[in-house]
Amino acid sequence: MNPRKYAPTLSLLSALLFMNSFAQAAMPTALIPPPVQPLELPGSPLGIAWFILYGHLGVPAVTFLPPLREIGGGFSKVYLFWQQIEPQKGQFDWTAPDAFVAQLQSPDEGLISLFSSSQWAVKKPSAMLPPSPAKDLKDYYDFVHATVSRYKGRVRYWQNDAEPNNPVFWAGTKEEFVAQLKVFYRAVKDADPAAQVVLGGYDGLFIPPNMVPLPGQRTEPFPQQKTGLEFFDYVLREGVGNFDLFDLRLYGDPYTITARVDYMRERMRAFGPVKPIICTEYGGPGLFEFPENRAYVSLIQTWSQAATTPDSQGVPQTDKHGANRITELYAHMSTLPPQTQMFMQGCSPELEAKYNRIQSRGVVMRNLLALSDGVQKTLYWELLSAPGPRDDLMTLMYGKIGLVSLENGQLKYHPTAEVFKRMAQKFDGIREVTRVPVPGQPSVFLFKVDRRARGPLYVAWERRDAFSGEDAPPITTGWPWPGAKATAIDTFGAAVTATIAEGKLTLPVSVTPIYVEADSQ
Repeated sequence: MNPRKYAPTLSLLSALLFMNSFAQAAMPTALIPPPVQPLELPGSPLGIAWFILYGHLGVPAVTFLPPLREIGGGFSKVYLFWQQIEPQKGQFDWTAPDAFVAQLQSPDEGLISLFSSSQWAVKKPSAMLPPSPAKDLKDYYDFVHATVSRYKGRVRYWQNDAEPNNPVFWAGTKEEFVAQLKVFYRAVKDADPAAQVVLGGYDGLFIPPNMVPLPGQRTEPFPQQKTGLEFFDYVLREGVGNFDLFDLRLYGDPYTITARVDYMRERMRAFGPVKPIICTEYGGPGLFEFPENRAYVSLIQTWSQAATTPDSQGVPQTDKHGANRITELYAHMSTLPPQTQMFMQGCSPELEAKYNRIQSRGVVMRNLLALSDGVQKTLYWELLSAPGPRDDLMTLMYGKIGLVSLENGQLKYHPTAEVFKRMAQKFDGIREVTRVPVPGQPSVFLFKVDRRARGPLYVAWERRDAFSGEDAPPITTGWPWPGAKATAIDTFGAAVTATIAEGKLTLPVSVTPIYVEADSQ
């Protein structure tokens, strides 16, 4: 990823869209559901992350919380880098963190992920990625302590780096990561005892060894899966007592979410107390979730090799070999499978719409699958869709994942933003999510959402192929219903006919989640 390619877009965003006038506007592995895990952390469980850069390397520290609130994300995250806050030892630049924290208003909650990336303080100098072990842990302590102290009582959650099992996000050993984690925890608690330390997140791309697959579900291990699991086993064993929350990212097949959450909960139990799990990144669809695209997995290797070798300014280098291969894909775009084309810039309007529908369904599905298994908070990745050159792998993989974008200098909400907003409204006051078995229909996923001061909400869909499943006709399902009336709408806000007779509600379900409640909201 070359962050400088985003600077023109984000500068325009800062100048035109996020000005004060705008701020004033606007069962996955088994058929037995997991035990109910109430949501116990304060505040909204739903959040949205900004972007990898904020106020760094030419990207402005924009005012982005007003549109985030408008969409319904009460929880937000930014990444900040040691180099941008302390460019020289003892000399601090608080511009970016000040800009972020100034936007927080009750009941907003913020999470700051601090990357140990520095041109002067770490063993492998970089201004962005990959972060690296500090040359002097006292310098690291001083940096973290000074940063947390400045925002004591205003920022609740602090994270040490991210996805350290991936060399793009950690240029050190597991031993060095744990040593630095212990210093990070002590510095945060010394500066603000009430602050919560979020363990640098696991990318979450693994298939639990004991997972019982659903029909047709992928079961082969991910590349480097064994290494990643061993890395976090070491961190959990040797770093026990040095974090308050565990961050598990939930990309990949949504129907493996509960298996992954349960696995990491068991690994924590093996080495110490079980800490609450949050997810600070999720989203989809993922390019490689579709078998048609797995021929291009090798692109990740060449991109990673380039990204882990910063240039003279400490910025990850671009992958020229991978760019050439992606250029070739565009040259033959019309002959590629539609599962590939829909990720590409300039695909047909029909495939663009299909991508948006898949993405929108996934937001609702991933949240319900996670929250029903006790994940306490989720952060969608990411708010702004700002794709770079189309021959960049990150653009191919994530160029359409954002909830908003700029078109002709105007902010455009993507269909998924409206879906997220509708979900946030339906989940308002959420207290607990329970998976409800539907006898005789194992493919139907039904959830009951208990809400404070509101009646329960039910959400139902049928597990189908993410790409083609919408083409099949709906099936009829139902469950006991105590009232005489019900209101049902789907993920996109379209009305769905629900029938109640003899104490049972019935309705047609498909791959698109449907909200059902006793009265209209």
